[in-house]
Amino acid sequence: MMADQHKDSVTKNTERHDGPSGLTQKPRKVLILSAPIGSGHRMASQALAEALSENPHLCVEQGDVFRFFPQWISRLFLGGYGWVLRHCPVLYALSYRWGNGGGSLWVRNALNALLCRLGKAYLDREAPDIVISTHATPTGIVSRYKRLWHPGLRLAVVVTDFTVHQWLVCPGADTYYVAAPELAETVRELAARNGLEPPRVLVTGIPLRKAFTCPGGEPDRTALRRRYGWQDGDFVCLAAGGGGGLLPMEEMCAVLDRPGLEFLRIVAVTGRNEALRHRLAGLARTRYGARLTVWGFRNDMADLFTACDTVVSKAGGVSAAETLACGVPLIIYRPLPGQEEKNAAFLSSCCGASTAADTDTLAALLRSAAAKSAAERDGERAALRRRCGHGEAAAVVVRDIIYM
Repeated sequence: MMADQHKDSVTKNTERHDGPSGLTQKPRKVLILSAPIGSGHRMASQALAEALSENPHLCVEQGDVFRFFPQWISRLFLGGYGWVLRHCPVLYALSYRWGNGGGSLWVRNALNALLCRLGKAYLDREAPDIVISTHATPTGIVSRYKRLWHPGLRLAVVVTDFTVHQWLVCPGADTYYVAAPELAETVRELAARNGLEPPRVLVTGIPLRKAFTCPGGEPDRTALRRRYGWQDGDFVCLAAGGGGGLLPMEEMCAVLDRPGLEFLRIVAVTGRNEALRHRLAGLARTRYGARLTVWGFRNDMADLFTACDTVVSKAGGVSAAETLACGVPLIIYRPLPGQEEKNAAFLSSCCGASTAADTDTLAALLRSAAAKSAAERDGERAALRRRCGHGEAAAVVVRDIIYM
């Protein structure tokens, strides 16, 4: 159902255009703005930049709104944000819920006014024709900048989660691009609740990098597994998303000790978190042997997702969309309060994901998944990719944006 509604949305969108106006004149400047809060927003920005760069009539730049203010403020904020998520997530949950309440918009508007003043010189210098925002902070800044100084500026907002926070819905946004029809309704409801004109919303999926589009057809899983040295009888669990230290990989690896999981092999990808990589490598040497493989940053995540049997990860919107594009079953481990819990709820109800709050539940889910036959698992993967995978989302968003 999700995929059918997505296709209807894209069809309606492409039918209403006759052709890109002005594309034979000087290149139009597209500025993609994000914030370094989690990796997903930046990954979506990179995916859009890849797709936009294929059009010779566009000049594409990427920007970070945290460059608008002094570096010490950026470091203080990001350090505090990470500390709260690791050590006091309930505080983040309270702030997230408060921000979605009716009395918080005055704070958002005050922050946007301050940050817009700090960022005006940058936006004036870049002089974009179109701004694409992948986070609430640049959305609010550019919304205000557009209203005060550049009414002809086009503002596109890409929602990179499976939920919508009300601070993301601002006056002056021309189009919202969302992952599912339910989110399109949420955007419209939030706009109405806050007295805004009904925005234009398209269901496109979350933009992903080219590697997740399968341009040459479906990859050969058998060949990929052979490349990674995995045996036919291995049930491979890929643990990913621990680079920020928010996925307790060491705790998760304890399932290798559980009875009935002797066939399980965990491949842990730690990103650029070298301390975590060294700790897990020590576990592999002293305790688990070949059943635990530890890698750092990888450029072949699409192949790894395709080759493995299941993924255990956080509930980030972009990483979840990547697993769906590859058709791999997703287990969300201990989602953080706030948007991760909301992402997990949506993915569980609409996209077949599972959630585990502890290692007992994780072990049970892995046993259940491994008990299925290879043919049954292959069929489920194909159905999941067909129903919920939108590897083409970046191209779909870009096709619409060039007509703005």
